[in-house]
Amino acid sequence: MRYKKLDFKVYETPHFNLHYYLGNDTLVRWLAKESEIWYELHQQVFRDTFLRKNPIILYSNHPEFQQTTTIQGEIGVGTGGVTEAFKTRVIMPVMQINHQTRHVLGHELVHAFQYRILMEGGDSTRLENIGNIPLWMVEGMAEYFSIGKKDAFTAMWMRDAYLNNDIPSLRAMTENQGKYFPYRFGQAFWSYIGSTYGDTVIMPLFKATAMYGYEMGIRRVFGYDAQTLSNLWKNSMENAYRSLPIDTSKAPIGRSIINSKNSGRLNVSPAISPDGQYVAFMSEKDLFSIDLFLANAKTGDIIRKLTSRLTNPDLDEFSFLESAGAFSPDSKKFAFSVFSKGKSKLMIIDVSNGKTLSVEAMGDISEFANIAWSPDGETVAFSGLKNGHSDIYIYNLSTKVLTQLTDDWYSDFQPSFSRDGKKIVFSTDRVALQSGSRSVDIPMNIAVIDVATRGITNLDVFQGANNLNPQFSSDDSQVYFLSNSDGFRNMYRYTLASNKVERMTEYFTGISGITEYSPALSLSANDDVVYSYYRRNEYSVYNAKIDEFEPLEVNPHVVNFDAAMLPPPENLGVDVVNANLSNFNLFQRIGDDKVNTVAYRPNFKLDYLANSGMGLAVGSRYGAGIAGGIQGMFSDILGHNQIFAALSINGEIYDFGGQVAYINQKSRINWGGAISHIPYMSGFSAYGNREATDNQGNPISIPTFDTYIIRTFQTQAEGFGAYPFSRHHRFELGGAIARYSYRVDRWWQDYYGYGGRDKLSNKEAGQLIGGNFDAFTIQQVNTSFVGDNAVFGIAAPLQGYRYRIGAEQYFGDFNFRAYTLDLRKYNRYQPFTLAVRAYTYMRAGNDENALYPLFLGYPHLIRGYESASFRNNSSAFNFNSMMGTRIAVFNFEIRLPFTGPERLAVLRSGMLFSDLNVFFDAGLAWNSDSKVAFRSTPRFVGTVPNPSDPSQPIDVYERIPALSAGISLRVNLFGAMILEPYYAFPFQRNDVSFGTFGLNFAPGW
Repeated sequence: MRYKKLDFKVYETPHFNLHYYLGNDTLVRWLAKESEIWYELHQQVFRDTFLRKNPIILYSNHPEFQQTTTIQGEIGVGTGGVTEAFKTRVIMPVMQINHQTRHVLGHELVHAFQYRILMEGGDSTRLENIGNIPLWMVEGMAEYFSIGKKDAFTAMWMRDAYLNNDIPSLRAMTENQGKYFPYRFGQAFWSYIGSTYGDTVIMPLFKATAMYGYEMGIRRVFGYDAQTLSNLWKNSMENAYRSLPIDTSKAPIGRSIINSKNSGRLNVSPAISPDGQYVAFMSEKDLFSIDLFLANAKTGDIIRKLTSRLTNPDLDEFSFLESAGAFSPDSKKFAFSVFSKGKSKLMIIDVSNGKTLSVEAMGDISEFANIAWSPDGETVAFSGLKNGHSDIYIYNLSTKVLTQLTDDWYSDFQPSFSRDGKKIVFSTDRVALQSGSRSVDIPMNIAVIDVATRGITNLDVFQGANNLNPQFSSDDSQVYFLSNSDGFRNMYRYTLASNKVERMTEYFTGISGITEYSPALSLSANDDVVYSYYRRNEYSVYNAKIDEFEPLEVNPHVVNFDAAMLPPPENLGVDVVNANLSNFNLFQRIGDDKVNTVAYRPNFKLDYLANSGMGLAVGSRYGAGIAGGIQGMFSDILGHNQIFAALSINGEIYDFGGQVAYINQKSRINWGGAISHIPYMSGFSAYGNREATDNQGNPISIPTFDTYIIRTFQTQAEGFGAYPFSRHHRFELGGAIARYSYRVDRWWQDYYGYGGRDKLSNKEAGQLIGGNFDAFTIQQVNTSFVGDNAVFGIAAPLQGYRYRIGAEQYFGDFNFRAYTLDLRKYNRYQPFTLAVRAYTYMRAGNDENALYPLFLGYPHLIRGYESASFRNNSSAFNFNSMMGTRIAVFNFEIRLPFTGPERLAVLRSGMLFSDLNVFFDAGLAWNSDSKVAFRSTPRFVGTVPNPSDPSQPIDVYERIPALSAGISLRVNLFGAMILEPYYAFPFQRNDVSFGTFGLNFAPGW
């Protein structure tokens, strides 16, 4: 959803159209010039020239980037940028750190080149060839081209794989993306290729892979198979890491309090309370979301879940990736930043019960992170992104006054108060940006700001390294921080009085969060240290006292990145990528005269065109037939306006259908309209007689087998709108006018083998079949409240809720009302989910019986009562008992993820994904004049006239609930469809001795 309307402008450069709305013109122009530098660097490897200007859509911050309309679906907090394939649109936000913004731009522009190469590089490839390229190749190339081989963070991942004897083959990376993160392992692979064979081999391998797949592509380029290349890469890594002078058997310092045994695999952003009693951390312990947990800092026992985005209506998402919260000085409250209603907000909760105490926005700061609570308890500090710049702010909780401490174009990040509250230590890139460095890197140094005077002092330590997550010691004499100064990721201590620097840990992997900039260190007022340790592709939280560490004094001016270089250490081939990245700032920037304002042009173009195949049938009893369809979508460059169009045929010329729909997504309200003509086909067969004459001219009656094909044509124009209150709740309003008409054909075949087709008039069809086949026109207006925060599992929702409360008014040739109430709740008690649904749809009014009655026996409502399964329609409870103008349904299921992902399903499987369900269904169908009774068998009520045969009145019975229970298996067929075979025991049916099998083609409700 979109919380506000954004007014985009456009800057044009030689190769790009940069769409923006940010008011900071200096920053936007900087990015426009940066994009041209990235273009020049990437072009040297891709050897490709853009034939048209590539669009870049820039958002001012991540919360507004998550509201983009340029792509479909939701964007999570962990997505830094997106490149859309069909129009090669690069969509990205301004990040909190200048280096991240530069890196994301360079990374996404690699994808723009990749898509253009496939679409425009010749007649040998098309965009669909991207399906031949593994994700680790696509994303790894983008990381390698924008970072290079010097990357301490990726090197930490590779050392961990080496330590675990789990360096993957290329096949394992392709088949198990969840285990081997494509970005990190793909970057390491391309670094190996570039260093061993030269960067000039990258494009031939990329193109060959697109054409033939990676295995054949490797064979065509290198002359040997993929397994051989895997072994060579593995040997290179083993040789490089075997020689590192670090004791790999050394255990981490302290006690592991949070790990995969008592929590999840992802335990990050730890924050210890000032008294050292509690630790708050983020974890996917409950599998479906990243939640905030509270644990005993000494034992690791999890006390409670402090809050969850699945249960807290004020919370759209946690800012967990590169942010941590803070305890109040008395350790009774906890403050952290959350995404809520389109921006970051400060949430404070009561530690004792998890109750939300306040949720407050910080003025016009749409994104902020890394909360620090002052020792006096009155203020909190954070790093806030405003107008493209990340600065340090403090907020007084009592007076509600927001004060900006820094105001410049440097990135100021991860603030932390001194114990006396007079100073704040933070990470910043001011030294790097003042140094005149040539490299693409913009590393972070450490600085201290005086809260009263706002004077800033830079700490002269490890210039050129990333120094992050600084914390004051309990007596304010020292600063603890994390640094990659030696190519690893360790904790250091800086003594303010003497400028002495000590290395506190020496880990082969490192102290780290999900990204290099994630907070992973926290100190109490009693010198308790908690940190997030990366090992075995997991993040565990450790607790230690300061005196448990073994400090080693190091030179604060020496930086050595040998361990940060991805293997192999030597470059044997042509080194284009790393040479360019090392001299990034030496490339000539375009002048301001080449960054020009141009008018925004929607550039309404085709997004995609697809077909459903084509079929042709001839020579059958029903004559010739054709089947096929085509659909497409058009949109403008920002996705504000979208047009959907579809045509389809399935049968004869009468079975042509089509629809054109328009949706406007520019503002918070989504609105649009559609025009459609849709044929619906139904039919049945019956024995009959056909009047004819014999050879003497006498009339005779010949037995026939008749098939009636009934076509209902709906021609409709509609309008609709939706106003979302949040990501989980919305209000809908719509209206339509529709004309319904019919065509009935009777295909007959007589006793002697002759056959043919008759088109029946509407009157004749009504007499033979029953019902009214006259065309009619009807108008309707509708409104609904809708809610949905359900978390979908393998084949059905497993946690959360869904609801729809709606009303419709029909008028025109028929007048009646319709009401909808649909309530669904899913409670998970690992590994089971208890799912409950209560649903009703009712027609009411003068003409409620005019349309075809509702049928209760569809398997997505209740199972065991399908229309085709009834064998006896003469009993008191029969097929007619399942129809009416009103239906009500109650369902209860126990859902068990049966086969699938390891942590979710009972049986691990990489191919078969299924849920096993035990169900109980109940349903009732009735009319306004029906007598409803809650009994196991219906009682006789009376008779009504039979319009077809007045001499044979129709018996009327009570309407009773239809009950069934049984077991089902929902199978997810590779995301294409969900199949549910089931066995049900229908308690009200006496035409089956035991149960009945059935098949449902739908996800679980």
